[in-house]
Amino acid sequence: MHLARNGLWLAAVVAAIGLSGCGKPAATGTAAKKDEGTRTVAAQAAARRACDILSPDLAKKFLGEAAVLRRDAQPNPRMTQCQWGSDKGVITIMVGPWDMVHMTSPDAKPVSGLGDEAYSSFSGLDVRKGDRGVSINVMVEAGEFWGKAADDEEAKTAAAEAKVAPDLVARL
Repeated sequence: MHLARNGLWLAAVVAAIGLSGCGKPAATGTAAKKDEGTRTVAAQAAARRACDILSPDLAKKFLGEAAVLRRDAQPNPRMTQCQWGSDKGVITIMVGPWDMVHMTSPDAKPVSGLGDEAYSSFSGLDVRKGDRGVSINVMVEAGEFWGKAADDEEAKTAAAEAKVAPDLVARL
């Protein structure tokens, strides 16, 4: 089940990358293109990158002093990813527009008290603040889990994501 969770999360990232080219039709006319380009640059400059949010101090708070940065990436022009890990676990976040961060899932359960809205599912915890979102995935143990062990692992993972989320959302 844990393998399926990580596989689905990876599939969501790939889908988000594929969809990054979708959206509004291209503006026509020189003035419209200049205005759209100015808005895009301004929005990107104002948006915080994932590794600004999951900073070294936060990573070490949850993963211990041995935490190391494993990934600081921009998988598409509108989203960034950050991953820190140690022998205590791995925290991976994706930050970007809510409509790209949150993939609607039939198993997603609303979570109260985080941002403007939040949902937890087997693919992680998604939190919206304004028009921005953060997808949080915490792995506390590796391996394959079946039956009750899988349910216990999912509960532990969800609890870890909920523990990390308030600090991350505060920086979004």
